[in-house]
This record gives sequence, structure tokens and C-alpha cells, in this order.
Amino acid sequence: MDEIVGLAPSGSLGSGYNLDAFKAGLEDGPDFIGQDAGSTDMGPYYHGTASMFLPRATYKHDLSTMLRAARERKIPLIVGSVFTSGARKQLMDGVEVIREIAREHALSFRVAVIDAELDKTDLKRRVAAAGGLESLGPEHGLGDEVIDRCGPICAQMGVEPIVRALEEGAEVVIAGRACDDVLFAALPIMRGFDRGLALHMGKILECAGISAVPCDLAEPMIGRIRRDHFVVRPGNAAHRCTTISVAAHSLYERGDPCIQPGPGGINDLTHTVFEQEDERTVRVTGSAFVPDKVYRVKLEGAELVGQRSVVMVGIRDAIMIRQLDEVLEAARQRALKRFPMWQEQRCVLDFHVYGRNAVMRNLEPEKNAVPHEVGLLIEAVAGTQELANAIAMYVRGTLQHASYPGIITTAGNLAYPFSPFNIPVGPAYRFSAYHLLPLADPCEIFPMQMIDVKN
Repeated sequence: MDEIVGLAPSGSLGSGYNLDAFKAGLEDGPDFIGQDAGSTDMGPYYHGTASMFLPRATYKHDLSTMLRAARERKIPLIVGSVFTSGARKQLMDGVEVIREIAREHALSFRVAVIDAELDKTDLKRRVAAAGGLESLGPEHGLGDEVIDRCGPICAQMGVEPIVRALEEGAEVVIAGRACDDVLFAALPIMRGFDRGLALHMGKILECAGISAVPCDLAEPMIGRIRRDHFVVRPGNAAHRCTTISVAAHSLYERGDPCIQPGPGGINDLTHTVFEQEDERTVRVTGSAFVPDKVYRVKLEGAELVGQRSVVMVGIRDAIMIRQLDEVLEAARQRALKRFPMWQEQRCVLDFHVYGRNAVMRNLEPEKNAVPHEVGLLIEAVAGTQELANAIAMYVRGTLQHASYPGIITTAGNLAYPFSPFNIPVGPAYRFSAYHLLPLADPCEIFPMQMIDVKN
């Protein structure tokens, strides 16, 4: 086989996609359809609670068209990180959605279900045997107490469990948490194509039309891998891939522009070349996979840290804005005195100043800019929702009537976009398991079940 063609309907399952462009992509004769269905992008709440980011019905809607198209053409459908965090509960929801679609459309097929959620007792044993794990963010190690405090802890599987499923005859693969690019690299790698090129093509396909001009997550993308290169182009005839758009997405989500870490190694793009093959197609060569000495996978798990409450206000007093840091710190100190239980309950009070440095925080380079107005988000996290509400509202009231040098009025410092002022957000989570786990076998913690779905 000289090439393998992959079709990515969208970059986000459940967010919809261009059906006309998807049908156009099907005319290219894809060998498989791949779809990413989750991420850590949605934040720790969805990992701590194993909740779906989008409504179940939207996932089902998107999957229905993909599944029917794959079965009509007798090609594999590969879906990973089902549905959001890839935890077992979400994975089983995905299996039931697939069963429902099969019943409704009289489909029969063999499905591989790959679990990515770890047994916590086994994980503790593995961490102890490894002498601790390297952290990818948290300052603490992954000890027994942290593991117990987390919700479901998943490992981000590499290409090997999906290859195993395809080798055993799976026509549909429904996987828990998976590295995005491996969903599209599995079949090419199984059939002997270059791993570095396959993973790089997977990196482009996993976000679908984001790599095109104009960029659109809901636009399908087609990839063709050959022995020494791959090409990508959008399914929408009005869109096009350019060397800049494809190279730009190759830099996506990484700290080093030439190194893409992943399960078992890195993809090195140091010598990658992007060439415009025609107006809508880009050819890519030179990507090279470099295996690690020890195969490791990333763990993802989040723990509950309290209940969150927020207050949103606007400030348009130039005098107050010029000394806002001092005003906010004074309000913080008053809140500490007002709520002595703060320290015991590990409460959090944070201020997000939009229009100044809310996005970049301490990394903001424009440090001396003085905007004429700012948006202020007051955030309180406490052990109970009542306490979080109380802290947020107390700080709001303190700022409403704060005194500062040069003040002209005695009230009206804050402008409220709506009433009630306080918004009880509910449970607040943080990523606490974000570490690298060594494995002797890339498949050893990813059990697979083969199910025959019959109409």
C-alpha cells in the first residue's frame, strides 16, 4: 500500500462540523475516520467529576454521521478521549451512545473499548516501585494522599493500544484518554509507515480545520501519508492549507517549537520541511520520532479544593485604577481579619483585572499601561459555598466603599453588570495528578474489551 488516507470530521466532537465538507472528504476514499473527543483544555472540573463538557445529545449527533459513513465504507472509526476526560464513566457513556446509534440504524460491527482509568491501589504500587514520578506542573509529588483526593486518574495512552485493537479486528475503536495525534497515527504505523510522519500528520488532523485558512475547528481535514512524506488539505473547497497555516499548527501546544513530547518519546520537527504542493495542499517531510529510553505516559487527575464564588464588576475611576494593586491588597487584608477561619480552610481570594493583566498575570509585558477602565473578577474559594459567597460579597462591599489617596467620591467605585452580584459557581478543582508514569509495556494499563454490536 503506497498511502493511507485519514479523515478528521472536526477538531472537537459534539461541537458540530461541516457535513458538506465531510461528504467531500469521503469522496477521497479514506482508509479510516478519526475523531478526538476530549482534552484537558476544559479545565480540571471535568476531570475531577468525570462530567461531559458538552450535552450527550451533541456527541451522539456528531458520532451518528461518522459511524454510519464508516460502516457504509467498511473502514475503521477511531474515537479517543471519550467524552472529555476519557474516564471510565464517560467511556461507558460513549459505548452506550454507539449502541444506540447501531440500534437506530440497524448497524452491526465489532467495537474495541479501551479503558484509560487507573486502579488507585495499583497506581500507588507503581508510584512506590518507581520511587516517585516526574511532575509536569504540580509542585508536589504524587503520593498516596494526593491519589486518594483525586477523582478518576487517567493515563494518556499512546498509539500501541489502538494498534492492538485494530490488529484484533476492531471496526470501531472507542478509547478513554488518548494522546490526540495517536488516533490518526495508529493505522499508518500498524501498516508500516514512518512513525514520525504519522504522528505529525495526526497532530494536524486532530484539530481538523484549525490548520487551514480560514481556520475553523468545525471544518474537516484530510491527510494522506506516503512513505517519505504526508500531505494535508481541507475538505471544504473554499478553504486551503498553506505552509504557514500547517507549520503554525505544528507549533501548537508545546514549549519547544521543534519538539513534540508524547507517550514513549518525542517527535522531532527540527528538520521538517513544509512545501506548497498546490493551492490547497501542503506537503510535509522530515519529521522524526525519537523513542525515550523508558516508555512513559502522562497521568491526569484533579482534586476538589473547595466551593467557588465570583463577583464581576467594572471600574472606570482613573484615580482608583492607578493604585488598584494597593486597593486590592488592602481589601484582602481586611478579609483575612474578617474571616479568621480562612487559613484553616485553605481559602483562596484572587482578583482578575481584565484590561490590565488578567490573561498573562505576572508574565504580562505591558506593565506600565494604565487603561481608562477595567473589568474586575473577584474569586473566592472556600470549604463551603456559604463561606465562599460571604468572602466574595465582603470583598465586593469593601471595594465598593474603599478609600484611597485622591478619592473624589465616597461610593460608586464599582459598576455592576447585573443583580444579584454574587454568582455561586460550585465545586472548584485543580489538577494534582499531572505526572509521568513509566511502563514496561505500552498496553499494560490500558485493558481492552471487544464487543460485538448487533442490530
